[in-house]
Amino acid sequence: MPRRLKEPGFIIRPCEKGGVVENERHIFTLGYYEEFVSCLRKAYHLTTFQEGKINHAPPKLIMRHDIDMDLESALRMSSLENKLGIHATYFFMVRCPLYNIFSGSGSEQVKQILANGHYLGLHFDCALYEDVSTNNLNYYVSKECQLLESFFENPVEAVSFHRPGRLELSGVELEKLPHTYERVFLEKFKYFSDSRGIWAYGNPLESEAFSKRENLHILVHPVWWTPAPVSSYQKLVSLLQQHNHQAEQYISENCKVWEKGRVGGKSS
Repeated sequence: MPRRLKEPGFIIRPCEKGGVVENERHIFTLGYYEEFVSCLRKAYHLTTFQEGKINHAPPKLIMRHDIDMDLESALRMSSLENKLGIHATYFFMVRCPLYNIFSGSGSEQVKQILANGHYLGLHFDCALYEDVSTNNLNYYVSKECQLLESFFENPVEAVSFHRPGRLELSGVELEKLPHTYERVFLEKFKYFSDSRGIWAYGNPLESEAFSKRENLHILVHPVWWTPAPVSSYQKLVSLLQQHNHQAEQYISENCKVWEKGRVGGKSS
């Protein structure tokens, strides 16, 4: 186990044999992420959900990113991972209210992420369908997968459920694709997630599973990882400001009423 210092937020973490990373105050920075994945890369063999379902002899590592809110942070992380030789599965929503993967800028960002050597995944939200059941789950998932595959001309590697409920966690399996909450990925792999901007089950590098080189299944949301240390709440504030700016820019470029009103100070 790592030796913890008295001041909160400061830790000494083992990275590799004979080396440590000292005094890292804020672990959700891109600088730390680079160290984090470098440690994992040296200790594990990267695998995908399709390969990992068949062959999960340790030490195997599955890296996964659920894109809930923001494409720009996903692209930034994909470039960093590409530089470090890490290839992950990026799960995109086709019905997200905060981003549009089929827009000009959105589709370009997804294409760049795939060009960085990463895998295409579907982030599926059951809550958007009124009648999802075991019987029709495959039908709805298949429709969204077809949209992704036909538009980006890439196969969908796996499916990740957004905020999974009882059905998604029941052990149900899809007909054609693996999904991230199948029992094999929770029982044969030790699962870690950075949901809400904290490690829900502890930092993977500080875990017993890492020290024993057990299989790891790590979910990282790029939106939480920023160049400088910032609170999780402030990250969301900045994201909202970014979306507001993009919306204003689009309206300004496409509607003279907005530009005239803003310049003239008139609301009508």
